Amino acid sequence: MVPTASVTETLPRPLTRRVTWLFAAVLALGLTLSSCNARHDTDDHEQEAHGTTKPKLAPVAPPPSLRDTLQLLAQQLDTVHRIGCWDEDFARLMSVHHAGAQRLAALEVAQGKDSTLRTLAQHVLKSHERDNHILTLALTREPPGGQEYRPGNAKDPFVRRIAAALAPLRQLPPTPGPLDADFATLMQVHHQSGVALAQTELAFGKNTELRDAARRIVRDEQAEIKQYQRWLKAHPAAPSN
Repeated sequence: MVPTASVTETLPRPLTRRVTWLFAAVLALGLTLSSCNARHDTDDHEQEAHGTTKPKLAPVAPPPSLRDTLQLLAQQLDTVHRIGCWDEDFARLMSVHHAGAQRLAALEVAQGKDSTLRTLAQHVLKSHERDNHILTLALTREPPGGQEYRPGNAKDPFVRRIAAALAPLRQLPPTPGPLDADFATLMQVHHQSGVALAQTELAFGKNTELRDAARRIVRDEQAEIKQYQRWLKAHPAAPSN
């Protein structure tokens, strides 16, 4: 490389000043670009070090379907702890059973389109909340006396009645949609199971308040089953292609 001084000495003085100025400008520009790149690298390093980079969003899980909700209920009922007392075990099972209906109803209220079914769903939310309060209060006022059956004995009459009451939740009918029709179909299954649970309490239970609650459940849910049946009859499923 030819030194700058040797080049400028051979040029006229005005041209020498221009070349010197141009060389200085190019050198300054190079230093500026180098400084910018260094600053950019430093900023990236600081963002990584302090965790200021934008996090990647996790995928959002889709909301549960009506069918999934009812299948989950069946699993939850299997895990309810039973102590061997007719009244308390009925109250525990029915509270979980009611909560499953409330989840179904909440999905209908949020996503359903039919006004009649949405009104029925809102009624389920309110009435089941009231029932669960009554079930809890009844056990508080009159705690269970002692063990009346063995929960692990599959031949026990109470155990067999409970198993038969919960069986429909494991044998769900087809639900091809739309959501309103699926809701009416699955709520029938849920209520048939609830009626059977309540009738088991009426056959074995001793607590007066719980027996009264069981009678109301049988009456109300049988009436609602008829409403769902009427709706489905008035809204037959479209034939599949």
